[in-house]
Parts: sequence; structure tokens; C-alpha cells
Amino acid sequence: MRQERDLRMNEPELARLALFMEGVVPGYERTETGMRQLAAELGFAPDSTVPWPRRADGMLQGVVCTALVDGEARPWTVHQDHRGVVVPLSRITADAPGHAAEYCRTAVALQRVLGSPDYFGTYANDDAGRSWGTPHMRWREKYATVELRAGASGPELVSDFTDLWEEDYREAMQRNPTGFIGANGGDALLHVPAATARDLGEFTESLAALLSCLPAETTALGVTLGLGLFGRVRQGFSPLLFDIRSGGHLHVGYFAPDGVAAAASGEAAAQLGWRPTRPAAFRDSARPAHFDAPWHFDGGAPGATRAREAADLIVRTAVAAGVESVEDLALGGEAEQQGHHYFRYPGLRLKTV
Repeated sequence: MRQERDLRMNEPELARLALFMEGVVPGYERTETGMRQLAAELGFAPDSTVPWPRRADGMLQGVVCTALVDGEARPWTVHQDHRGVVVPLSRITADAPGHAAEYCRTAVALQRVLGSPDYFGTYANDDAGRSWGTPHMRWREKYATVELRAGASGPELVSDFTDLWEEDYREAMQRNPTGFIGANGGDALLHVPAATARDLGEFTESLAALLSCLPAETTALGVTLGLGLFGRVRQGFSPLLFDIRSGGHLHVGYFAPDGVAAAASGEAAAQLGWRPTRPAAFRDSARPAHFDAPWHFDGGAPGATRAREAADLIVRTAVAAGVESVEDLALGGEAEQQGHHYFRYPGLRLKTV
């Protein structure tokens, strides 16, 4: 069977759609008239020669349009679901690096029109299992918000109700804190419910989940994260232990500071699973700026992330260094403001100092 080639909206087509999406408010009637109105307000022509998507009860849930995609008029399906109006920007068959790169391409083009997003980050991982994760960017308005999200077949542009989505996000974070969120302006979504892991076992699981798709997600979003983890190894002594970096690659550093237990200092670090930080450690990716930890772990690239190994190594080393419980670990406050971005990490499930 012949496989359809990948299809991608080019930059002028993305720019045109972005301008139309700013005027779209979800909630169109799920009738032929309502779906035709949706198509018209997106600048598309409805195609009546093919069936339109319907729910099991027969109600319309989208419209097939004729849209310009890579310079040619093609059938293109627009959906309206419980999350709002959804317009695919690409139809691709790709691995995690390919999806991350395609998301990044569309994000750059959209930001030239819409400006920097108000919020960006990852979801509560409702789509767990996709190796490219759940990156999203949101341009917030009072009633409706335009969102760029990662879909199963490529990035999608969404218009949904601002209040409903933000309520759902906060509730999802309360039920199951995951991922991270960043802001360029405003702090409404930065006040997500704080959560601390119950024990080191739960922290290991949450850390592995956070790291699992992080290189793909940060690549897609075009950001680099730096998380410094401190550990209380004895009364009154809580040194910086770990440096976690994620851009196009995941790197973890261990400082082995003076004063930690012998089981985590000197050559004992190598026995735990660390390798000396040498130029050869960065032959597959650029060395992160100001990465000066003497011990290093290569956490892998998009689609090949060694998240579980990294999480296990961090916790194993922390315990060897003298950390007795999850209350002895903390995220350095520097991680919450990097450049002009503000961040929160509900998925880490650690206090911040």
C-alpha cells in the first residue's frame, strides 16, 4: 500500500491561519450551517464532496475543507471537540526528533505573527506514551485562547475557552502533578497546587516521569531548563548536589561536594554510576553553559532518553551522600526564573528553596 507523503503548512500558510484563529471563538453549532461558518472564519472552503466527521449519535464534530497546504489545495479536516476548535498544521509520520523539530518549526512561524506565548510547558500527560511528549504554547485572551499543541500526527492549532481550560489544568495538577509550566507574562497559571512526594520512592517515579520526554519537549518549545537540586546531608549542611539540564539533550551533573558521606565522594561516585565530566562526554551534543559539575551522566536525546536510569542514579547518590528522606531534597529557586521566563515544576514534587 502506498504511504501518503508528509504534509506541512509552509510559513505563509501558518501566518495566514494564525491571523484567522485569533478571531475564532469555540462553540460553533454542530450543524452543517455551523460547520460552514467555522470553515469560513478560518479562511477555508468547505468540501461537500466527502463525508464530514460525526459522533456515534450522528452529530457533526468537524468539517472537511479545502485548504492550501504546502502551496497546493488539499482536503483538510477541522475538528470541534470538547477542547475547542482543532486545526492540524502538519500530517507527518515521524519519530520523537522529527515531531520535536516539526513542532519547533511551526512554533517559530506562529510567534512571528502572534508574538511570544503567554504560557508554555507540558500537560498532565493525558497522552502518555508519545515519545515526543506533550509540549504546548498558549496565547491567552479574555474569552478564548489560541494554543499550539503536539498531536498524534503533528502539531495542531487550537482555539478553546480560556477559563474552562485553565480550570481543567489546575484540577489536573491537583489530581496528578506532572510536567512543568513557563510564563512570559502574567502569573495566573503559575499558582498551581504545590505537591511534595511522600517518600523517596514516589520522588523517583515523579522525576523519571518528568524526564521521560523532556529533551523532546524542550527541543519543541525552544527552551533550555536548568534545575539545581540541593540535599541536606547532615544537620545544617545542604549543599548543591545535582545539576539537571535539558535542551536538545538531557545532561545530569553531580558535584560530590566536600562534606558528603564517603559512599558518595571521590571515586565512590564512579561506583554509583557517574563518569568524569570530560569533553568526550559531549561529543553528541553541545556542553551546557556553565556546566561545571565534576561528574556527569548522559541522559540521552529525544526518543532515546534514559530517564529511569537518571532518576534512579540521582536518588541512589543522594541517599549515599547522606540524604535520609524526600524532605531533605529541594529545588533551587534559580530554576523558577531563567532569563525572562518564569517556571514552576509540579511534576518534580519537591519544595523550592
